[in-house]
Amino acid sequence: MRFNRKDMAAKPSIPKGTRDFSPVEMAKRNYIFDTIRDVYHLYGFQQIETPSMEMLST
Repeated sequence: MRFNRKDMAAKPSIPKGTRDFSPVEMAKRNYIFDTIRDVYHLYGFQQIETPSMEMLST
C-alpha cells in the first residue's frame, strides 16, 4: 500500500460526540467519580461497565 504526503499530513480526529480531557480535567473527574463510587459501595451497589459506543443497528 502506498501513501502520499497528503495522507501522512492528515490530522487525526476523534469520533463525533466525543471529546478529549486534559490532565487537570481528568483529575477533577476522577475525584468526582471516586466519591460517587465510594458512596454507592457504602450502600451495597456494585459497579458494571457498558460499551461507550454501539453499532447504529442496535
